[in-house]
Order: sequence, then structure tokens, then C-alpha cells
Amino acid sequence: MVGGGAVGGESYERFLGLLRRTIEEVPAARRIPALGDRRTRSRDGLDEVLGPAGFGPVSWETVPIDLSGPVEEVWAAVSGLYDLGPLDGGTVERLREAFVAEVRAMTTPEGIVPCAFTIHLATARLGGRLPYSPSGSKSSTK
Repeated sequence: MVGGGAVGGESYERFLGLLRRTIEEVPAARRIPALGDRRTRSRDGLDEVLGPAGFGPVSWETVPIDLSGPVEEVWAAVSGLYDLGPLDGGTVERLREAFVAEVRAMTTPEGIVPCAFTIHLATARLGGRLPYSPSGSKSSTK
């Protein structure tokens, strides 16, 4: 599963913008570094990583995720998708307040805040033997 990003024009997109600005204000020493190989975030990149290990082409399905609901439920959902651990409690509360203010205008008369993003389901099949084994010796079958 690979994150696909905001659908656009809804509260998840607003949250991401607020979070980016908030994280930029955190001292660099307290920020969580970007983790993993950036190639694993795209179909072509996954093909580049997995192909040499004997996998076939990656199939890719984009799936929308709808987290719309009351503002506090949407806040809990979107803020739970990211590690806010480096942020102190006051900063998280200010982020929450900014989020609530940002989405007020898009809240429906029924109290629902639209919130959606996409994920990509990536699948690759291992074809044949691995060209190498983790121990460094050639794999063999008996």
C-alpha cells in the first residue's frame, strides 16, 4: 500500500498544508527524518527496486478512502495518520484549532466535514528463482 495523497478541495488537503507549516517551525533536531527509499512511493520506482530481485511488473490500483464525518472524528483520523510525537502538546492543540477553523466553511449543514484521500495497492509477483540469496550464495533447489 502506497499513499496517493489528497483528493483535493477537502479537509485532508487542508490538514496536510497546516501540518507542513507546523513541522517547518519545529527545530530540525526534533523532526522525524524522511524514512525509506523514495522509489517505493511510485509504480516506476517499485519496478526499479523489485525487478532486479526477480519480481514481475508492479500492478497498481488506486483506491479512494473517505473519512468524512464530524470535525472531531475527522481530526482524530487525519492526525492519527502521521507521527505528531515530535510536536509538544501545545503545538498539537494549535494545529487542531487551526484545522477546525480551516474546515469550518466546508462543513455541511449536517455537520459533516468532507475528507478523502487515495492509496495505491501495489502488487508484484515473484517469477522464478531469485537471482541471489540473502546469504550471498547462489540459491539452489533440491
